[in-house]
Amino acid sequence: MILVLLIAGKTAKAQDSLIISNDIYRFADGVAYTYTQPLRWKQKNWITLAGLLAGTALVTLADKPVQDFFDGAEGKFYERIERIGFHYGKPYSAFTFTGTFYIGGLILNNRWAKDTGIGLGATLLTSGLLQTFLKDAVGRARPGTDVGAYRFKPFSQDVGYHSFPSGHMSVAFGISLVMAKRITYIPVKIFFYSLAASTAISRLYSDAHWISDIAFGGAIAWFCGETALRRLSVNTSRPRRNNSVSWHVTPYPGGLSLTCKL
Repeated sequence: MILVLLIAGKTAKAQDSLIISNDIYRFADGVAYTYTQPLRWKQKNWITLAGLLAGTALVTLADKPVQDFFDGAEGKFYERIERIGFHYGKPYSAFTFTGTFYIGGLILNNRWAKDTGIGLGATLLTSGLLQTFLKDAVGRARPGTDVGAYRFKPFSQDVGYHSFPSGHMSVAFGISLVMAKRITYIPVKIFFYSLAASTAISRLYSDAHWISDIAFGGAIAWFCGETALRRLSVNTSRPRRNNSVSWHVTPYPGGLSLTCKL
């Protein structure tokens, strides 16, 4: 009997390991699929990208007027919004949301929570790496440097030239997009999108970004989130080989019979 219990315990652990292994596979597949998605684009997708870039260029015309508006904004209301939005767009928010949902899903054996965690992780990793590379490559000056919206120093080590796109906005909108996709209750959707809006206000109020930085940062999160979630919705499991093992315990007058079926 003790032998049976030991084998049963090891089998349960093996199943848990298989579940986690499957989740890691789905996560990695979602990340890879998102980054290689442009290879599968058709003409209309490239036209959409061109439109996004052109639209972002047009938004830069509003950079200075919007900055001037927030330079004149004062009061505790803006200060509180700035603090909320600042923290919501930080990397530790990304880790907190992803870890809470995935680990909570494992503990409670809740598939919805685990899938939400995987979706958050794939979205935030892909958008985070992409915006980090673009920040360095573009080297746009932040509003706080007071050198204007069209000053660039590509691959500069000066954080004052890491304005485009907004990393805070990529994190904030990435979290909000995934949560809004995973939850059907409208008030909750509004709540999460409001948090993303608070991050946009925070970065403008603190002179950390131009409005065009924020718009493009949100667009990156939207692309990565939509692509990763779409992939995860169709790739629900890892390809399995036909080598499953099943154990059968059969009682008989002299004790128990343990049978292994391959």
